[in-house]
Amino acid sequence: MKNRNIIFGLMMVATLMLSHTSASAQSSSLNTYSPYTFYGIGDIHEEGIAVTRAMGGASLGFRSPFYVNTTNPASYSSVRSNSFLSNFDMEGQNLYARTTEAKTSFNTFNVRDIAMSFPLIKGMGVGLSVTPYSSVGYRVQYYDQNPEVHANIGQMLYAYSGSGDVTQFKLGLGYEVAKGLSLGAEAIYYHGLIERSYSAIPTVITGSGSYGSIYGLKSEVINRFYGKFGVQWTPIVKMNTVLTIGATYQMGGKLGGEVTNQVSQNSTLAPDVFAVNEVYTSPFSMPNVYGVGFYLHKDKYSIGADYQFADWGVRNQQDVTATRSFRNTNTVRLGGQYTPNPGDVRHALKRWTYRAGVRYSQYYIVLNDQPVDDVALTFGVGVPLRMTGLSNVNLGLELGQRGTTKAGLSRENYLKFTIGFSLFGEDYWFVKMKYD
Repeated sequence: MKNRNIIFGLMMVATLMLSHTSASAQSSSLNTYSPYTFYGIGDIHEEGIAVTRAMGGASLGFRSPFYVNTTNPASYSSVRSNSFLSNFDMEGQNLYARTTEAKTSFNTFNVRDIAMSFPLIKGMGVGLSVTPYSSVGYRVQYYDQNPEVHANIGQMLYAYSGSGDVTQFKLGLGYEVAKGLSLGAEAIYYHGLIERSYSAIPTVITGSGSYGSIYGLKSEVINRFYGKFGVQWTPIVKMNTVLTIGATYQMGGKLGGEVTNQVSQNSTLAPDVFAVNEVYTSPFSMPNVYGVGFYLHKDKYSIGADYQFADWGVRNQQDVTATRSFRNTNTVRLGGQYTPNPGDVRHALKRWTYRAGVRYSQYYIVLNDQPVDDVALTFGVGVPLRMTGLSNVNLGLELGQRGTTKAGLSRENYLKFTIGFSLFGEDYWFVKMKYD
């Protein structure tokens, strides 16, 4: 027993070290690649561990003593008094994008989620997690096709690039206030750095006189706390049927990123040649997010569904231009899982859990009056690490399409592959050892 306490203590230290490494590394490389991240806070990552993401993301009603559910803090109350749960996910993505004129592809592979949950007292549990919230990644360049520019100057090359991530650190508490009813609250700290650079470089061919290049860099540092609240109610608990209904509310408000905008002429960026050097607070706002869902569990199978609404459009009306606006978004998630025979000790494949789901979501930015929608199919399998153990390796696959080639936009087809480790440890916490 003492050895198990040491193992779990080492797991906690290693998890915290990995979370710090992951958060630091994400700002130095592209974790996504999409022209849709040109504005706003970038691509919003799908929440949840590999288990629930393989079921289309349906998770607000998901309640299990064997898995960490990072989407609803009320679920932390389900952890058993003698248990320790941890989760570690990695994700790879292959993206293929096309416009009416060009095609491109991009691959990424990153640490996805790190989470743990453990009990405080009977009916009360704590959840800790480090997960990506959003990512920015794009590189675009083109020559100005305006005939007047060609006639008076020559060629004008415009180049834009962006990179960066926002990571969310969560600390939540769930408590079963009455039999079948749990409440949860969570503090979320958003931290990140987003950098966007641009340049305009003339090649004088037909014009006369002197024409200089322009280089710009806009950096946004994000440090902000928000809160999230959740509830889970289990109105049906029978021998082989459990129905849980869940709901969450996540607070919105000004993100308050500190933006540094630097522009120089006829030189790469250097402190002594800035034409513009300003610091200001970003007007961008996070939405209020409301979600509701259910999860029905039987002996061999489970099904769940979620609906989520976010008021991006209401919050960001001040940042609308002729080609860009924000809209409120709706997301629907549906999925389930099936285990042929969880107790079969002779046939390993019958102990495996097979998962599938579908997700429909709306992107929060409208470009050139074109709404951008996302549809994905998800699949997965959970493989027990031991014949009688409760720890699993969870594999997931997501096939999706987003956007359109209308109005000069891009249609993206993507494939995401996830491998996750859900580790279940059992021990007696806070018990003074009398014998070694």
